[in-house]
Amino acid sequence: MRTDVVLLAAGLSSRMGKTNKLLLPAGGMSLCAYCAMQALDYLESRKDGGTLIVVTGYRHRETEKALKICSDRIKASQAPVQMITLYNRDYRKGQFNSTKKGVLNVSEDTPFFISLADMPDIKACHYQKLESLYENHDAVRPFYNSPSGPLPGHPVLHAPSLKQRILDMPDSASVREILASCNTLEVPMKDSAYINDIDCPSDWENRQAR
Repeated sequence: MRTDVVLLAAGLSSRMGKTNKLLLPAGGMSLCAYCAMQALDYLESRKDGGTLIVVTGYRHRETEKALKICSDRIKASQAPVQMITLYNRDYRKGQFNSTKKGVLNVSEDTPFFISLADMPDIKACHYQKLESLYENHDAVRPFYNSPSGPLPGHPVLHAPSLKQRILDMPDSASVREILASCNTLEVPMKDSAYINDIDCPSDWENRQAR
């Protein structure tokens, strides 16, 4: 069974000031490319592979140029893995609009992850852990056990049946609303990778200081 990954890389990076966070350096490449590479590691580890669907938006030409290293990797690979890069011209309408753009291109009858291109701590093993818990659930979502209580994280694994439900929702909605209304397995995790993202300069500084 194939699995697809929708990687959202369309946001405005508004809390980073003039810096496009997706172009920050990570692992010898840009942040967005590094996160895409981890998703490709996961897909290539699967016998049936899958498709990585990257949705770009803000400063999309720069992002797409940075992602070329990923497409070059796929060309050189014999794994059953593909990569699609989509420009969402309506990215200013918000994350859910970009989510729908990506989900629209998910293969039919295929489970899919929704992941974020600003979470460099997410590796193939994190995808694999969630997939191993999939079973008969509509979705599998990690929750980090923080001192203040459980925090929802990414990536989130969705059953094929949720594709149309997501597409039918208005742009003002969120995936969280859909997950709350279906059979979602909420998995408690001790690994903060599931919530570690780069939203503002202090997040980047803290990561650099590790």
